[in-house]
Amino acid sequence: MVDVSSHRIIDMIDSREYDDVKKWLQTYPNLQIVSRDGSITYHNAITDAHPNALQVSDRFHILKNLTDYGRDYLKKELGQKIAIPVTDEAVEQFPFPATQADENRTLTLKEKYDQMQKLTALGYTKTRICENLNMDVRVYEKLLSSSPDELDKRFGSSRMINHEEKVQRKMALANEVRELKYSGISKREITRRTGLASQTVNKYLDENFTPVHASYGKKKAGTLTPYMAEIDRMAAQGIMGTVILQRMQEKGYSGSDSNLRHYVSDWKKRRKQCYNQENTVYEHKQFLDRKHVFQLLYHPASEVKSISQAQLVSLFRNYPCFEKVYTIIWGFKTLFATKDPSLLEVWMANANGLGIREINSFVGGIKRDLDGVRNAIALPHSNGLAEGSVNKLKLIKRIMYGRCNFDTLKTKTLALESLRHPN
Repeated sequence: MVDVSSHRIIDMIDSREYDDVKKWLQTYPNLQIVSRDGSITYHNAITDAHPNALQVSDRFHILKNLTDYGRDYLKKELGQKIAIPVTDEAVEQFPFPATQADENRTLTLKEKYDQMQKLTALGYTKTRICENLNMDVRVYEKLLSSSPDELDKRFGSSRMINHEEKVQRKMALANEVRELKYSGISKREITRRTGLASQTVNKYLDENFTPVHASYGKKKAGTLTPYMAEIDRMAAQGIMGTVILQRMQEKGYSGSDSNLRHYVSDWKKRRKQCYNQENTVYEHKQFLDRKHVFQLLYHPASEVKSISQAQLVSLFRNYPCFEKVYTIIWGFKTLFATKDPSLLEVWMANANGLGIREINSFVGGIKRDLDGVRNAIALPHSNGLAEGSVNKLKLIKRIMYGRCNFDTLKTKTLALESLRHPN
């Protein structure tokens, strides 16, 4: 218990139970205003001990609960990476591939080989095929003389080949486990025969099992990460690798040349299909980290440097679920600036109208503590003093190495307070 006027710790209790808290509060008959967190136990104990006292629910806890509810809902709606169209301010204008050479640069080696086969069937000569595909004649001859197995190795990177081999081995093992199970053998016996852990056997028997690792295809953050969206766009436009490298270095890229070349090669093989190449107008995409987007729920947009105003507008346009949660959270925060508790009912009606289960749960909690929340809007009191005092208690406990009982902790704390506040 902290005196709101003097900021002094008055007393301590080693219980959160209703009866204990009620009896403790009744020993202080002069209480008129009590700030507390959202605990229903504390609410009931204060109400029964001091029916006429004003209870003020702590603003920090209220806002944190609402924001956490909103974040929990959005976690179900938004992935770790949130795609939005590239904003005009982030796009450096390049013409969409207009020449055959530009289009050829966007092709993988396998796609060039397929084109080569089609042109050969149409009667094109070697020289003309190489001119049409911007292909070196030596590459043409190597592809033409390669066996099917050699072509597979040329078309796939060693990483992709190793991954496919691992997937095949794992799937074969999973099929073996399933066949043993279907033949009536127990899981324990399958574990003994295969040498696999019981958890692995259960995983292989799961109908939703996939041999592809969850992290496959995901690139870890590195020096190239801030430039990926623009590199993707330039690669899709057939811009030469040397030009892409020069542009990125002008924008601050400090990584190696080979790192960028490997990324562009990998983009052609695995990421290109994410782009909409059917439209005449190329749709640029950029990806926002969900953790940065969630910062908008806790801090004003002007303080979230990782999200621009244009990106925020695009986020609202493409993800209405985020706009709803964002608007309702910041609308609630505005209530505390207005100091007008009569607006709370209007906000609650709007919140219920969203039809979001998590937000409805929060509104239900507000209804159970309606007077406390209204007082939190109208009055300046908060639980900040108590929270700060908890930190002070933790320091004293660390000094005591946790060897003393509650009575000693209480005596030390109150004695310290009497020294700090002699009057």
